[in-house]
Amino acid sequence: MGEFYKNNISFSFFPISGIIIQLIKKYGKKSVTHPCCRKLLSVNGLERMKLIYESSYDELKNELASAGLKTFAADQVFQWIYGKNIQDINEWSNISKPNREILSNLFDTRLITVLNTSTDTHNTKKLLFELEDKNKIEGVIIPEKHHYTFCISTQVGCPLKCGFCATGALGFKRNLTTGEIINEVLLLKKELPDYTGKINIVLMGMGEPLLNYPNLKKALEIITGEKGMGISPRRVTLSTAGILEQLKKFEKDFPNIKISFSLNASDSRMREELMPITKTEKLESILDYFRTTKMHRKHRVTFEYVLLKGVNDSIGDAKKILNLVRGIPCKINVIPYNENKQLGFRTPSEETVVAFSDFLFSKGHTVIVRWSKGKGIRSACGQLAGEE
Repeated sequence: MGEFYKNNISFSFFPISGIIIQLIKKYGKKSVTHPCCRKLLSVNGLERMKLIYESSYDELKNELASAGLKTFAADQVFQWIYGKNIQDINEWSNISKPNREILSNLFDTRLITVLNTSTDTHNTKKLLFELEDKNKIEGVIIPEKHHYTFCISTQVGCPLKCGFCATGALGFKRNLTTGEIINEVLLLKKELPDYTGKINIVLMGMGEPLLNYPNLKKALEIITGEKGMGISPRRVTLSTAGILEQLKKFEKDFPNIKISFSLNASDSRMREELMPITKTEKLESILDYFRTTKMHRKHRVTFEYVLLKGVNDSIGDAKKILNLVRGIPCKINVIPYNENKQLGFRTPSEETVVAFSDFLFSKGHTVIVRWSKGKGIRSACGQLAGEE
């Protein structure tokens, strides 16, 4: 048996020839010819084993059945990797040693690498992750009064090129896989080893989540599934610039997950300048969708409005917002801009922020001013750029 180490965790593996002999002894020659074992043979060389986090519960159950394991083994595996957050197969004590050996040769259980951890004075923590291809993403832990919030990424970079966002300035490299999205949550949880309370998840990190919908959907099914991490979908929020057809699919698939829409402008012309996606995904169409589907939505839409000094922060802009959101059950998050040196926008004064939010509040809207945490470690809204 061989052994390697990753992040001070020992992982064991058996030579391919040895495990095939064991499989033949236990299940007969025919079992070695099925697809699962052909995958085992292909591990020899440059190809690697499948990351276990890429498998849904049903997929894992079928893969384990093909390898000769009982179907309940999928429940055991999910409990170890998601319920207990233990990835070392050697520690899966309620699974027999022969079955652990089979699992070791079927799946790679390693997590992505944590390159750096930064903490600010408010205990907001940013983790810089390195992926297998050396691309980098970031995730953030935000302490709240009665819970923690995890901000996770869905893409390496972002293709939307919003003018005020550091992630957009990076350009787009690729979508995250299902496993990489899940790895972020598992590694953020490892930063809170003794915490057993509630966790909120906001899909507000790097990237536009709805442009990576197939991988995101599968990840969320594991994150919110009873057999997976068991985080209530009501504690999950998706933030989007508005990819309408994918938004419709998302709300159908996940009716209990909250929607946060990045508005950031008081009219379509301004929004096209700040957020070029508006040229193809029309603001009016998205707002009409929210308006006409309000009876079927289980929660209010949140409108995110990044306040940019001298651009969109006047009382006149606030008046226009009232017309935009008319007829939509909503709350409005006003976010004073978090400055990025490479971008030309500035944070408005506190007086301007208060006047803007007070005006909207006086017209009957729920308004929350989000003075972002994590600015000192560049982990606040719009600052994530995959940097140490």
